[in-house]
Amino acid sequence: ASGDESAAESISKRGNNGKQSTEASLNATKKRKLEEEEVGESAAKHATTAPGSTPSADLQTSNKKLTKKQRKKLAQEKARQLEETLAAAHNDPNNEHDATPEHSEPAKKKSKKKEKKDCSDETNGNSNNPPPPSRPSSLTRERRLAGGLVISDILLGAGAPVRPGKRISLHYTGSLRSTGKVFDKNNSKQHPLVFRQGTGEVIRGLERGLEGMKVGGERVITVPSKLGYGSKGAGEDVPPDSDLVFEVKVLKVG
Repeated sequence: ASGDESAAESISKRGNNGKQSTEASLNATKKRKLEEEEVGESAAKHATTAPGSTPSADLQTSNKKLTKKQRKKLAQEKARQLEETLAAAHNDPNNEHDATPEHSEPAKKKSKKKEKKDCSDETNGNSNNPPPPSRPSSLTRERRLAGGLVISDILLGAGAPVRPGKRISLHYTGSLRSTGKVFDKNNSKQHPLVFRQGTGEVIRGLERGLEGMKVGGERVITVPSKLGYGSKGAGEDVPPDSDLVFEVKVLKVG
């Protein structure tokens, strides 16, 4: 009986020792899992604080200890954060010029083309602001005639010549030489100035200045005051002793 009790006590002790060993093993497994979860959470915190940055040596070491599922979850988190960062940068209006430099080049080229076009328009007289009016340029040098008369042809006519006794149809613009102020003109198609050459119907300077012209011709005639209105002038428009300038075009000689 004593032997049986001793054997039973030995078996009981072995059972208790086996139970304690099993509990210790389970506790060690739980502890290891808890440590791995803490390492995974720590790595996730590092990833969220610096998205897209190069992982440190500690983080690389901790990644080696992560399970396959934890590493996959961490990679998905990083990818999501990277997409959010790129989307935010794309929607930022302050980064439009930096993000799309290729769009600025055509704008610069277009601006240069516009500047060249504006310069070309100004050179060719096609700008929005028309050039100030100027007197017609002469095709021939000025010729001085007797009495101080000066003539210069703008366009040489090819029709009938102006001769004494012929009826002349004329367009003209008369201005003061000193100020350029226009005191008289006639550019009417239906009712041009008509007079007989050499009869004194117009001032002597104008008659003499028309000599040698032909139909279709245009000329600038500078008339000294003594061949114009002289010391008397012509009302308020032409003061005394005024030199005159006539731009004339011969329409008809008959």
